[in-house]
Amino acid sequence: MVSVGVLASGRGSNFQAIVEHQRLGVFQGVDVSVLIYNYPEAPVKHIAEKHGIANHLVGHKNVDRVEFERQIMSILDSSEVELVCLAGWDRIVGSEFFRKYRWKVMNIHPALLPSFGWKGLNARYVHEAALEYGVKITGCTVFFVDVSVEKGPIILQHPVRVLKSELELFKNRREDAIQSLSDRVLIHEHRIYSKAIQLYADRRLRVYEAVTSGKEAQANRVVSIDLHDDWEKKWNERQRIFIESQKTAWGAKAVEAAEELI
Repeated sequence: MVSVGVLASGRGSNFQAIVEHQRLGVFQGVDVSVLIYNYPEAPVKHIAEKHGIANHLVGHKNVDRVEFERQIMSILDSSEVELVCLAGWDRIVGSEFFRKYRWKVMNIHPALLPSFGWKGLNARYVHEAALEYGVKITGCTVFFVDVSVEKGPIILQHPVRVLKSELELFKNRREDAIQSLSDRVLIHEHRIYSKAIQLYADRRLRVYEAVTSGKEAQANRVVSIDLHDDWEKKWNERQRIFIESQKTAWGAKAVEAAEELI
C-alpha cells in the first residue's frame, strides 16, 4: 500500500478527483492518507473533512521557508507518506524537500509542458496565454517535481484541442473563452493525475538520464513507463466508473466536448 500525501492551497478540484478515485475503488494499493494546506480559508480542507481524511494547516506567512517545509515533512513522516502530490500548491519546492522526496513528488500543469510553463504562468493565465498565442492544441501534464518551477521529468500528458469557437469567443469575451478551455482541460487533469499515481504505486515508473547528442550534449531526465502487459487496459476499465461520475457532475455534453478527437 502506497500512502499518498496531498499539498493544496485552494479549492482542491484535483484533490477531489484523487479522493473520488479512492472512494469509487479505482485505485489499487493506494491510500490517500493526509492533506496539508497553507491557507486557513482554503476550501480544499472541507473535502478532506467530508471524506474523513486527516488534514493539517501549515501556514507559510511569517515563517522561514526551511522551517515551513520541515513542518510539512514532519506531518508527512508521521503519516508514512511515500508519494507527495501537489494539487494547486502555490509554494515552490525547496532543495531540502526535493532531496528527501526525490522523484516522489508529482505535480500537474494545465498545458503540454514545456509549452506555457514559465514562471508565474499558472491556473487561468496558462489558458489565457494559449488562447492569445492561438495554439490549436493544448492539454495537461503530470510530472515529477524538480527544484525549478514547472520543470521535471514528464510522466503523462493528454492533448486537448482548442476549439475554433473558443478562439472566436476570446476576441470579445475573454473570460468566457478562458473558462471554457479551462474546464475541458480540467476534465483530463482529473483523469491523468490519478493514472500517474497508480503507475507509481504499481512500480511502473523509472527516471533515468538521457544524454542528447550534438555539440552541446546535455543530460535530460526522462520517465520510462512499464506497460509491457495489459496494465493500461485494466486501468481504463476501472476508471470508467470515475468517467461516468464526471458525466454526472459536468454534464454528458461537456465531457463529450472535452473528449473530441484531435
